[in-house]
Amino acid sequence: MSLQNPNKFAARLCILLGIAISVGLSVPLTAYLGSLFGDTYNQRVMIYGGLLLWLIAGSACILYVTANAPERRATAGFLALCFLSIWLWPIVLTMHLLRTQKRGH
Repeated sequence: MSLQNPNKFAARLCILLGIAISVGLSVPLTAYLGSLFGDTYNQRVMIYGGLLLWLIAGSACILYVTANAPERRATAGFLALCFLSIWLWPIVLTMHLLRTQKRGH
């Protein structure tokens, strides 16, 4: 059984790699932010949990936005872009939706 579109598979694999590395780097950052801004254990847990939910939503958003992305290489610049995109995902999603609306009309 052969893959239908190996280029699309390679592009998705690179994006998944970028997301995995970005989330892996962000988990300690969210723990640090939770300890920095939380005075009690419950506050730290709420901040940490909220930030982790934010990262999960960002990961899902990036997967949605890059559904038809061309093949990319996992360069340092691309990984940095993944990291920023996961944290700033509302901007990325808004830009994507505006771009698709403009194409539709």
